[in-house]
Amino acid sequence: MPRRFALALLALLVLLLLGLLAGRRVHEERQRRRVAARPTPTRTVPPPPTPIPARLVSIWFENAEDGYFHPEAREVPAAVDDVAFLRSLAAAVLEGPRHPALQRPFPDGWTLRAAFRLADGLAVLDLAPPAPLAPTPAPEPSPSVTEGKKGAKPEPTPTTPPPVAIAEPPARWETGSSEEVGAVQALVLTVTKNLHSVSRVILLVGGEPVETLAGHVDLTHPLLPDLSRAADEAPLVAPMPEPAASPAPAAAPPDLPAAPVVAPPVAPSPTARTAPGPAGAPRAPSPVPTSVQAPAAAPRPVARPTPRPAKDTYRT
Repeated sequence: MPRRFALALLALLVLLLLGLLAGRRVHEERQRRRVAARPTPTRTVPPPPTPIPARLVSIWFENAEDGYFHPEAREVPAAVDDVAFLRSLAAAVLEGPRHPALQRPFPDGWTLRAAFRLADGLAVLDLAPPAPLAPTPAPEPSPSVTEGKKGAKPEPTPTTPPPVAIAEPPARWETGSSEEVGAVQALVLTVTKNLHSVSRVILLVGGEPVETLAGHVDLTHPLLPDLSRAADEAPLVAPMPEPAASPAPAAAPPDLPAAPVVAPPVAPSPTARTAPGPAGAPRAPSPVPTSVQAPAAAPRPVARPTPRPAKDTYRT
């Protein structure tokens, strides 16, 4: 009975071990299948940005020679609606012309705040004048010290409170009537020539309606384009800027003739021997064989005996 039990237990252990080995193989096979089923990571290259399409328009500027307004070909970003296109047109006018024959309508500093489209063919352009220069603050007075008294404390000078800043209307543009008319008509002609649904333009300054820009043009009503001063011609194309010329290389200096090499004179050796010659003729020094001689040792200083001090003799 015990022997049968031991054999049964041994057979059970063998079966358990075989089951463990089979389960391990099944688990490894599943892991291999999962790894093979995983997608291989690939590097995705982002697509290049889509270029913004441009729209060819005509920006109108005045010519100082004939007094007419001439169109200049310009490319502006294609807009999704009329309001964005209106802003691009007004910004191009404020930027100024690129052709040298045309003159700039507005001086530096004028910008566009906003643009709107209204019914009945109305367009509103809100301009911003140049920012005024900030006033220089006056220096604060220093506290005065009472003189003539030792240890006197400084008496503070009474200070007045700073004035309250009052919002002032935008300063008027100081220019002539022809310059003001040219600036206004450059905006109106550019907008009405490129946006056929717009026939009149209203100008604002700083978000508020104004009577005039420089005292010559009435801005209290919508402005109409002056078609009698618009030249009937093809748009002008601004010349391309010429590349800067590279500086010419510096000329190399002429080659100077090489100086002749002069050998230094050889001094006769003091140890040269003179060969005997005929009577009355100088004797030429005989060549000394070139041999390496050891340098002579420096003479050693002679040691002097140190004198002994004399003994004092005392007589008794």
